[in-house]
This record gives sequence, C-alpha cells and structure tokens, in this order.
Amino acid sequence: MRKEKFRELQAVRKVVEKLDRDLDSIIVEGESDSRVMKDLGFTGKVFLSAEKDIEDLVENVSRGGGRTAILTDFDAHGKKQSGKIRQALEPEADYLSLSSRREFGRQLTSEDRYAVEDLRPLLDDRDERFKQAALSRLYTFD
Repeated sequence: MRKEKFRELQAVRKVVEKLDRDLDSIIVEGESDSRVMKDLGFTGKVFLSAEKDIEDLVENVSRGGGRTAILTDFDAHGKKQSGKIRQALEPEADYLSLSSRREFGRQLTSEDRYAVEDLRPLLDDRDERFKQAALSRLYTFD
C-alpha cells in the first residue's frame, strides 16, 4: 500500500471514529455506502435514503435515529437530496448534525471522491494488510 493511500485511509478512519462517537445514526444513499461505513468502523444505525421515500425515511429516523448526520453523496444530486432530507427531518429529529456532514465531506472530497462508496478502493487492498500493519507501527497520526 502506498504511503499516501495509507495516510488517506487513516484520516478517513479518524473522521469515521469521531462520527461513531458523536452520532447514533447516519443516512447514506445505498447499500454499498452502508457497507463502506460499516467497514470503516461506524457501529451505529445506517438508514438508506435510496430505498425509501422521504416520508418513510423521516418516520424511521425519528423513531430510532437519535443523533443523526446525512451523508448522502457530495455531488449535485446528493447535496440536493441532503437538503430535502434535512428540511423534512428538522422538526422530527432529536439532533441533526450538519457539522458532521461538513467534516466528512471535507475528508471525502479532498481526494476528489464524491460518494461514500468511492472509499471502497482504500479498503479492498487485501494483499497489503501486512504492509498496512507495518506502516501503522511506523507512522502515528494524532
């Protein structure tokens, strides 16, 4: 694994650890986004926006979402979808974190990625696990 790729993965994991600590749930677009977030270490509830209309999504999140961030894609469509979901959720959600979306989006888009699923290549390098373990001992990220 290239050192740059390793550093990027560590930076993304750090942001996801913060999300996991601060939030009860997230909203992503599809199943592949959900799998990536789980593989990155998010342990809270993950709601999928692509599989439900906004009213059903709002109902599900308001029943069990708690502190929630909307992490739909960071392209034009995803931003528009995030705005619609946020507007519908604001009166219903206990806590809707806009700063979490901004923080995650900054990290995601810093490498020209605009969808959560675009992080998959950072995780799929199975042959490099031993190198990654060695790099983690060499480089510390605070």
